[in-house]
Amino acid sequence: MYYLKISSSEYIDIYRKNNDDVGAANRFFLKNGHKKQYMQPGFNESSAAEDNSDRQYKRILHGLEKEEFKAFCIGDDDYPEQLKNIFLPPPVLFYKGNRIRHEFNIAVVGSRKCTKYGLEAAGYISRNISAMGINVVSGLAVGIDSAAHSAAVKEKGGSTAVLGNGPDIIYPPENRNLFREITENGAVITEFPPGTPPLRKNFPVRNRIISGLCRGVIIVEAGRKSGAVITGEIALRQNREVFAVPGSIFSNASRGCHMFIKSGAKLVECIEDIMEEFDNLLKFKDDDNKKYRIIHKKRYEEIEKLLEPDTKKLFDNIGYMPESVENLCLKCQMPIKKILNSLAFLEMEKLISEGPSNHYKRCD
Repeated sequence: MYYLKISSSEYIDIYRKNNDDVGAANRFFLKNGHKKQYMQPGFNESSAAEDNSDRQYKRILHGLEKEEFKAFCIGDDDYPEQLKNIFLPPPVLFYKGNRIRHEFNIAVVGSRKCTKYGLEAAGYISRNISAMGINVVSGLAVGIDSAAHSAAVKEKGGSTAVLGNGPDIIYPPENRNLFREITENGAVITEFPPGTPPLRKNFPVRNRIISGLCRGVIIVEAGRKSGAVITGEIALRQNREVFAVPGSIFSNASRGCHMFIKSGAKLVECIEDIMEEFDNLLKFKDDDNKKYRIIHKKRYEEIEKLLEPDTKKLFDNIGYMPESVENLCLKCQMPIKKILNSLAFLEMEKLISEGPSNHYKRCD
């Protein structure tokens, strides 16, 4: 495979001639990108299509001039190297944000319809990966994607969101604040030009970019026919590492994960299960991240020795999502006085932290 050296203006010109079809533009680039004569017989050149192309062309130029978003092409130095090696790499990427991470990315994906367990697992994995300086990539959808982004942007690795619509559209709209947070510690990227709505057909197409940007893909929770399963299958074809988080045998939300595990994907129980696959690729400037991983693992191995049975029972019922004291009393079937004493001990040992309205969650 060869890589095209084209400018943004050349891309826009070809995009217009392909009747605003990103997929057709991709195929056209791979087949005809080496030619000076880009136009090929058969493309729609009707006046209506031309008018639409003119509007799209002006919208792109206006957005670039006003710095509403930025763009780079496959021939530019800023284009992610990992992405160049996939089948049908996008010839152009539009983005918002303060950085595009090239060094090391890991995707964390899953279903929109997820369980509380899935949200906790996505947050735990993404937070710890990002704390090591690794960028977490996902799709900005509600559910697992949002949990992954929310946790990752709070750490030094940051996060990258890959959209199924134009860079000027925030979808879903309830993720408006998360969209802004990602642009402040990472980037929001898309191959779809401004004005492109979030059509259903766009999302399977963008999944190849999520996996293409990354060394590995972690599937946290996914039904058999979910978009996360599509991403995992694409990742395998792209020769990426695929990981899966196991779930309940009674949960349809974990059927896709279990399917991958049966097929040879690595089962994830802790961060070390992920990082040991990349030890030969990670080149840390110092040993801080490895020390973090060792301490993190040993710390939780010692928990059972530190805690009394009732306190351990309480700790086992506290996850990474805030839980009220009332709910903990019901779950543990323990008196409020014992719960409060155990919570105080766990907080003193920095195993849990208190949030708003007396809600508690685990520390990382």
